[in-house]
Amino acid sequence: MLVRGKKPKKEPLISVGLILPMDKQNSITIYNDLDQKKYFIESENDHLLVNGKKTENINLIGSSKDQIFTLDRVPAGRGFHWEKNISIQVAGSLDISNKNGYLFVINQINLESYLMCVATSEMSGNCPPALLEAQTIAARSWLVAAVEQKHLDLGLDACNDDCCQRYQGIGNLSEQARSAANNTRGKFLIFDNMICDTRYSKSCGGVSENNENVWDMEPKPYLRGVFDGCQKELPDLSNTTKFAEWLKNSHGCYCSNNYVNEEELKQYLGSVDEKGNYFRWEFTYSQNQILKMINEKIGQPFDHVLSIDPIERGFSGRIIKLKISGEANNKPQEIFLESEYEIRRVFHPEFLYSSAFIINANSSINSPLDKITLKGAGWGHGVGLCQIGSLGMALSGKSSKDILTHYFLSTTIKKLYD
Repeated sequence: MLVRGKKPKKEPLISVGLILPMDKQNSITIYNDLDQKKYFIESENDHLLVNGKKTENINLIGSSKDQIFTLDRVPAGRGFHWEKNISIQVAGSLDISNKNGYLFVINQINLESYLMCVATSEMSGNCPPALLEAQTIAARSWLVAAVEQKHLDLGLDACNDDCCQRYQGIGNLSEQARSAANNTRGKFLIFDNMICDTRYSKSCGGVSENNENVWDMEPKPYLRGVFDGCQKELPDLSNTTKFAEWLKNSHGCYCSNNYVNEEELKQYLGSVDEKGNYFRWEFTYSQNQILKMINEKIGQPFDHVLSIDPIERGFSGRIIKLKISGEANNKPQEIFLESEYEIRRVFHPEFLYSSAFIINANSSINSPLDKITLKGAGWGHGVGLCQIGSLGMALSGKSSKDILTHYFLSTTIKKLYD
């Protein structure tokens, strides 16, 4: 495994979880594309069945650089509104075991081969070189910095999904992505002589967010909110009235239609992304829909919801604390949601695009809400690099260095291995 804070002197071999015990998956078919072998693998009690024969675990080792394995059913978008199973092709080798009665599939792969696939899983291989290079350096830096180590208990450097960063194999790999990895090989984003914990999301919505407003961590100088455009002056979006006014315009943001037309955006998105509105969006819920989401996801039932009020907003206008007021058993009831993630989880049947929204409510004083409309900005947590904003910058002629230094303040790019 990668070690937190350790700079690599050569390209590392990494472990990526493709199917996790939490997926509770019991079977998969894997094809060895080189010799045309087929493996039907099942988990049964504390062992595996491979083509009907009992075994403890299985190691499929790539015998050459052309060795490719096809897996017929791999989770993508766990817990998000785009969740699905997809077929993927991977290089490297596969370790397959039974963990707690379920399949556990690990892909052992060289870092640079992995990064080529990340660039075209997070975004499309049709993206301009500057975007792919910036994405690749950010992905390399985040993984090797190893700050989060979300799957340390499983012995993984990362999983294959949005929980860490998207890795959907070679199926979408393009020559541009290969070039982006080769041109940036061994390059990392550095701050204070350390590899940066580079975060990114699909669209900041116009202003990125400070890291401490999303995760329980110390503020990081290179993960400060920035205006996603040319101007230097930053709007005060922590005030709801000012945020509501700001939402009405695009302000020349790189992630807006000024730089990336919504119709043209489709060709640049990852294969599992929704083809929706990323910069500005809107949802309307009835009282019954509100009750259903709140009661199911919080587990503390309301009879009526009377109001939904933002208590605190972050730098980008994202709500980081929110109060829900209502009645339960004819008694007043209040619940506080205290993270942008929890707000997004509760206020959508699957998962809300971002917590940067205003609430337009249709009700009279002390009466249950008839309906609410959420008008919002951006997709994702908004910290660090804005992928669609980076696309806008690349399309307007900016370099990968321009992109990275725009979103990650006071950083430098340094090559750590050949």
